[in-house]
Parts: sequence; C-alpha cells; structure tokens
Amino acid sequence: MNILLIAQRYPPFVGGVEVHVMQISRAFLAEGHHVSVAAANFAPYTGSKRLAVLFDSLLTPAHDDFDDNGIPVTAICPRTAIDRLMLLPCAIRAVPVLRKDFARMQSVAYLFFRAFYWKRAVALVSKCDVVHSLANGLLGWLFREAAEACGKPFINTPFVHPGQWGDAAADVAHYKKCDRVIGLVQTDSDYLVSLGLDPRCVATIGVSPDLPTVTNPASFRERHGYGTAPLVVYVGRMMAQKGAAAVVASVAAVSAALPDAQFVFIGPGSDDEVRVFDDTPANVHYLGKVSAQEKADAVDACDVFCMPSMSEILPTVYLEAWSLKKPVVGGRAHGLPELIEGNEAGIAAEQNGGAVADAIISILNNPTLAARYGSNGAALVSSKYSVDAVTAQLLHLYETVCIERSHP
Repeated sequence: MNILLIAQRYPPFVGGVEVHVMQISRAFLAEGHHVSVAAANFAPYTGSKRLAVLFDSLLTPAHDDFDDNGIPVTAICPRTAIDRLMLLPCAIRAVPVLRKDFARMQSVAYLFFRAFYWKRAVALVSKCDVVHSLANGLLGWLFREAAEACGKPFINTPFVHPGQWGDAAADVAHYKKCDRVIGLVQTDSDYLVSLGLDPRCVATIGVSPDLPTVTNPASFRERHGYGTAPLVVYVGRMMAQKGAAAVVASVAAVSAALPDAQFVFIGPGSDDEVRVFDDTPANVHYLGKVSAQEKADAVDACDVFCMPSMSEILPTVYLEAWSLKKPVVGGRAHGLPELIEGNEAGIAAEQNGGAVADAIISILNNPTLAARYGSNGAALVSSKYSVDAVTAQLLHLYETVCIERSHP
C-alpha cells in the first residue's frame, strides 16, 4: 500500500503528534508499505505571540525536502522571498481589527494558500492509495481537497480539544467531508459524533509510547543525587495548560507530608514560562530539554509521574510512564478521567496545587495502590497502545476505506 501522511510538524520538531507520525511511518515501512510524509514545520515557533498564527503559512521557515531513513519527507513551506510575497495575503489573520472575524479571515487566507500549494499537493496525492492527515487548518484542508480531486480516500486524526481548538464550524465542515475521522479515545470519538459526524465514519485509534530499548533509573538517581527519596517527575512543555505551575504549587504540601520528596521537571519552556521555577525550594529541579534517554531514565526512576494537563487527549508521556509501570497523576482535560481513572491507572486531578498535592501524597503513601496503578497502565498500553497494535488498527482502516472507494 502507498500511504501519504500529512503533519503540520515533523521531527526534529519535538512533540507527541510528531513522534506518532514518525512511529507509524517507520512501522508501515518495516511492513513493506511505501510511505511518504508532507509536513510544514520542523522547528518550534520563536516569534511574537501575535504573529504565531502565521507560522502555518507566511512565516513557515524554509526547509529542504529530505529522506528520513527511507521515508521521503516533503516540506510544504515557502522557500524564496517571492514565495512569501505570494503568501502575503495570509497575514490578514494577524491584523488586530480583523482577527475578531477569524473564521472568515482563515477562509480568505486559505484561498491564497491553496493556490500556491495546489499543484504540489496534487502531485503527492496522485501517487498514493490513501491519505492520512494529522493536520488541520490550511494544510489539512488543502490535502483533503487534493484527495477529492484525485479520487483518493482521506482519513483525518484531528486531535480536537473541546472549546480550545478543532471544533469550530469550519473544522466540523472539513471533518464531514473525510472518509473517516479518528478519535484517540472513546470520549474523543463521542465528542466528534456530538458535533454532527456520522458515527459510521468515526473510528477510535490511539497513539503509542516512544521509549529507548533500555532505561537506567538507578543511574539517573545517582547522577542527580536523589538517592532513594520519593521522586515526582513532570515531562512536557512548561506551558500553562500542561500544569507545570500547579505541580510547583503542590510542592509545599507534599514536602510537609513527605520531607524527602524531590520534584524533577523536564521539557522546554519560554523565558516567561520557566520563571515559575524562580525562588523554588531546593527539592525542585528544572532540567530543561534533555535527551530521549535521560527523559526515559527519569520517568523510570520516579515514584509518581505527574502532568495535570488541561489540553491533552491521549498524552504520549502518560503511555510512556505506564509502559514503565509508573502511576500517573494527570489532568482533567476532556477524556483524561476516562483514560486514567477509567482504567484504574492513576488519578485525574484538578489543575491546582491542592488537588495535585493530595493526589501525589495519596499515591506516595500507598505503595500497593501505586503498584496497582502502574500495572494496570502497563496492561492498557500493551493491549491497545503499542506501536504494533496501533499500526495494525490503522492499516485495517486504510484497507477498509480503499475497498469502499473501489466498491461504493
């Protein structure tokens, strides 16, 4: 099968969606399928917040096409000053007085985005059997239209965050034109149906953890001098919605109950975001961005993995913690209570210091409970979210929609 994957971002950009795209593309290739990727961004945005909306078009950094271990990756980006001039109308979305009508401005921007990239998109789609987009907005709309023009099935994993992004009227109209739309967990799929999608066109397929073959938790504790102290680890960007500040706010209460407890924070953050670590006590350690091996060693060394996010659906870091049999204190974003507490694999806490502290203390004070949460999480990952399990589900879906297209 010839599979085309569409992603807004792709490694070396670091993130859960990006890892998922890389994982499944390599798994498809290993099974003898031909797979290619089209992506726009390969590094995080570093400009002003007001202009961030243009990172998908006018301000997309130039990048060459490349080969990722046998997977051709096409960079959907402007490469010359003339290219950017042709995409200049996309800047209408950043004009303050016009941003109040963002949906209409997005539609205007898409007309120019589509005109500029149309031939490139059609050339890629025409060579494949199925298109699977993990991007929405301009890039996702473009490749869905290209798939329609070429008569190819189009599958979309939208990563909808209710009330935050992905559920605007234009997004829903886009989903209704897809052959299938994928929710990561049942709550996610149910929400897609509640938006008006045909239940027969909604599938539920998750993502997978990404861990090195071997971890060394003892070495991590020794390197950083944590000894046998109770260890709480947070992994993720330091953005507010992921809850780093709430974990910091929990430190005083946890330390009062467990004076030896240590807190480790791993992940990138802006200058403003990392100010949350200013004047924190000596048992709070911000390590910043680390290697994949160091991150995995840290998670394997912890007694509780804690990221009380309010902006996740199926966080890869939870799956990684569960793969290592660690109990998880997660957030109460849409679908997370179902994932965490529904599988008895941890506690879904409100994003405030008191609630997070209560969850951490209850687990650290009950080793039997902690072990049960970790074992249940490991069993969940093995049965539903391993790379092999997810890849098999996706391939079955691809084959199904291809048959449907061949025999309406």
